[in-house]
Amino acid sequence: MRAEIIAIGSELLTPYKTDTNSLYLTEKLLETGIKTDYKTIVGDSRETLYKAVKDASKRVQLIITTGGLGPTEDDITREVVANFLKKELILHEDIVSDIKKHFSFRKLKMPEINIRQGFVIDGAEIIKNSVGTAPGQWYEDENIKIAILPGPPSEMKPMVENFLLKKLKKYSSFHYKTRSMRIVGLTESAVEEKIEDIISGLKNPWVNILAIPGQIEINIMARGKEGKDEALLKGEEVFKKVYDRLKEHVFTLQKDKFEKVIGEMLLKSKRDIAVAESCTGGLLANRITDISGSSAYFERGVVSYSNRAKIEMLKVKQETIEKHGAVSKETAKEMAEGIRKLADTHYGIGITGIAGPTGGTMEKPVGLVYISLSTPEKTEVFQYRFIGRREKIKWQSSQQALYHLWKDLKGDE
Repeated sequence: MRAEIIAIGSELLTPYKTDTNSLYLTEKLLETGIKTDYKTIVGDSRETLYKAVKDASKRVQLIITTGGLGPTEDDITREVVANFLKKELILHEDIVSDIKKHFSFRKLKMPEINIRQGFVIDGAEIIKNSVGTAPGQWYEDENIKIAILPGPPSEMKPMVENFLLKKLKKYSSFHYKTRSMRIVGLTESAVEEKIEDIISGLKNPWVNILAIPGQIEINIMARGKEGKDEALLKGEEVFKKVYDRLKEHVFTLQKDKFEKVIGEMLLKSKRDIAVAESCTGGLLANRITDISGSSAYFERGVVSYSNRAKIEMLKVKQETIEKHGAVSKETAKEMAEGIRKLADTHYGIGITGIAGPTGGTMEKPVGLVYISLSTPEKTEVFQYRFIGRREKIKWQSSQQALYHLWKDLKGDE
């Protein structure tokens, strides 16, 4: 069985809203043994959606739609799919009653317009919505299977977990197993070059190399008919070869965030950290403290954006800034040492640079960043020239700071 996901909503065709449902659905379908061949995004147009459903029905056996199940005029999914199937929409009073209870629980009166959410395609199975008002629907015949799901992830995911995956198990003739690893310190092209002889020409398992900001994710996916154990065996040999080739750069065999892995390493080593940031504006501290329990190893963070803050708070020498500039290896070094001594921690990190788009010169262009890592034994400074917009430069700077911290922690294991 092959699947196509159709995400519905004009907002998904703007820069302000991203379709994340299809990423979740693709992963869950693959775990069930169903491969997604297509993903389509369409706006709130009856003609466009009808064509998308019709085209999908010619390509795949399973269509999953997300969105367009609200109560307003532009929520068209029910009507369009019913039209495509040449089926009537039937009002279910029990659904309307449930919607009224949902509003009543919130001390609100249900608007009459919400009655539209009680219409179900004739012959479809209702998928109960335990969170919101719009139920999902499941329709199948000898030609096609269609799951109609709401757009909000908080409503869509329980329907997938509690209904859809169970429904789809009997239609999957294959089992898929994925092994993953995430690496840092290498570019996508460098990774592929290192493992090209291992993965070239593979069909089962197959290897996907995905570039994520500041890191690379490698997924090795294998397929088997007899079960997940067979699929695992098919992929294990390739996984081991790839891992052995890249192990110096692998920071997780799961899909953990880099900062989570580093936090666990800090806990294990009983070390703590403080950071002083200029061009990153607190992004590094934010990433570290995004992890629950980080108070056990993160002592403090200082955003020393001005020269005055660097001098007063971190004890950077005024003559250092006057002679070398705020963006220099000398200033980064004193920032890292200053915050480490101020906070009395094992690690201190200092970051200073030019994130742009203004502020660059011929001698110190936009993207020039200095990162310093200080410990009681030594202080190192690393120079980078990042390329991209301001947000990207800030992210790359925080990622490389974490990378050098990870390398130091890894060296002591």
